[in-house]
Amino acid sequence: MKWFFIYFAQITTITLLKKIDLNADLGEGFPYDEQLLRYVSSCNIACGGHSGDTQSMRSTLLLAQKNNVNIGAHPSYPNRENFGRKVMDIDAKTLLSSLIKQCEDLIKIATELNVKVNYIKPHGALYNKAMNDSSTAQIIIKLIENYNGQFALMGMPNSILETLCKEKNITFIREGFADRRYTANGKLVARSENHAVIHDKEDVWQQVEEIVKNKRVIDENDEFISMPVDSICFHGDTPEALEELQFVFQKLSEENIQIQSIL
Repeated sequence: MKWFFIYFAQITTITLLKKIDLNADLGEGFPYDEQLLRYVSSCNIACGGHSGDTQSMRSTLLLAQKNNVNIGAHPSYPNRENFGRKVMDIDAKTLLSSLIKQCEDLIKIATELNVKVNYIKPHGALYNKAMNDSSTAQIIIKLIENYNGQFALMGMPNSILETLCKEKNITFIREGFADRRYTANGKLVARSENHAVIHDKEDVWQQVEEIVKNKRVIDENDEFISMPVDSICFHGDTPEALEELQFVFQKLSEENIQIQSIL
């Protein structure tokens, strides 16, 4: 007698999870860093240019390590008076030297703590100018090249900086913003405008959802514009930052969207 064994394979439907990196600017002297780190996968640590000192860098690095959060250096124009949010009239050599020193200060502390810094993200006015001004972008490229490809660079998609990174074979992390409005050409609305910052958590979620699901945002004219990004930023100095981030975290979980560092 022949025996025939029939094996029934269980068919399982697997839903591929969408993933997104959430980052926050931290170490800037605001009270919610420890709580914010529970909800992000990357953080950008101020290293003395616009804010931050040895103590804040050390404590933020340790908190990031504790929460298994990817770490980036967040250098700025050396302009603490204006929180790095005004363009400085500074020559290229002096600016580059300042940026290198800021990053070195953070890297030195991180090395002492056995914590790794993986990328660099310029701050404020320097960030915005580097996206659209070739000479400023070249300074940021020189900053990255100073470390022989050790660090990735975070910035806005479709920018001069992204183009230069592709030419130089530098890893570029495309960044969008949860709490900022965009112009029709994909730039950030100037903070001097009343509608530049999004304060309502529902509106923040709407922007995040469009970015993650459809790679687009609604600009200040209520039109869709393309916004393909790898990471979404929440500003730690925004009063509503913690509430917004908690709300978005919950919504992403409900949508089975995984929060995960790009690096």
